[in-house]
Amino acid sequence: AQNQAMDQLVYEIRNPETDAPHFRKALSKIGEYLALNVLEELITKEVAVETLTGKIAQHRLVEESPVLITILRAGLPLNDGVQCVFPHSEVGFIAMSRNEKTLKSQVDYIGIPCLKGRCVILSDTMLATGGSLVDAIAIIQKYEPKKIYVIAAVASVQGVSRLQSSCPDVKIFAAVTDPSLNDKGYIIPGLGDAGDRAYGNKCHLEIEEES
Repeated sequence: AQNQAMDQLVYEIRNPETDAPHFRKALSKIGEYLALNVLEELITKEVAVETLTGKIAQHRLVEESPVLITILRAGLPLNDGVQCVFPHSEVGFIAMSRNEKTLKSQVDYIGIPCLKGRCVILSDTMLATGGSLVDAIAIIQKYEPKKIYVIAAVASVQGVSRLQSSCPDVKIFAAVTDPSLNDKGYIIPGLGDAGDRAYGNKCHLEIEEES
């Protein structure tokens, strides 16, 4: 049932006719489903509860609270869904922009809580070339986390391969993996620019440097 629901959600974010509110809502739900998969990986403990009938029920609950980190701005809706599964988790943000000519990322902002010895769930809507996520993981690893999980709505075969090669200890959860990239580094068939789809097109201004 979850696979069918996920397929419906991926269709919605691919569909050019899906407006921004529904696009964000579908991404959030994808994040929620993928986070439930990560939940299965975390450490659990046995907990007993006495119900109103006076009887004891045994349950296994997650013992650790992962730190959630997302890459601005396209990762925000996906991270919202992850937060539905881990509502008490601390959240960190990394702002990265990609040079459309070199396809390399530039880090503009880092706001990350203490990660030492903790699990991290890093969410980014698109895992295309893998460059931005490899750079983000390098930043996160400086904070000495115990384990890093990556959540992506749409990944490319090339991006997954690069991430697995560069960061073999990182586990990837993607809603769908597409076969190729175009010459601009966009995933094919993909869905276009996820940030623009979610929040509107960016305005590119030519800013003159002061002499």
